[in-house]
Amino acid sequence: MRTVEFRRLLDYNNALRVMFESERGQILRFVVQLECQFVEDGKWTPVVRYDTAHGYAHRDIMHPTEKEEKTEMSVQDYNDALTIAMDDVVEKRYDYRRRYEEWLTQK
Repeated sequence: MRTVEFRRLLDYNNALRVMFESERGQILRFVVQLECQFVEDGKWTPVVRYDTAHGYAHRDIMHPTEKEEKTEMSVQDYNDALTIAMDDVVEKRYDYRRRYEEWLTQK
């Protein structure tokens, strides 16, 4: 089994964190997470996460004061789901960040 982990800075305050395990070209499990740095505390905060915990591919939308919102991915082939997750986080990072920032102002 092969494990790959990396973190890529997308821009100054947004980063993509990826971890996956594969065997013979097949993804066995993965985590794809958008982490944002907010001015208030300077820490990197998970905002959205795709993973295969609980035995299926899903997305967790993080909320600063509530439990995360879990949505099952329509694709359950982990190779495809990993690609979709990475593309979604990169393409929609500003939308995810903006929504989280709005929630922060409602605390």
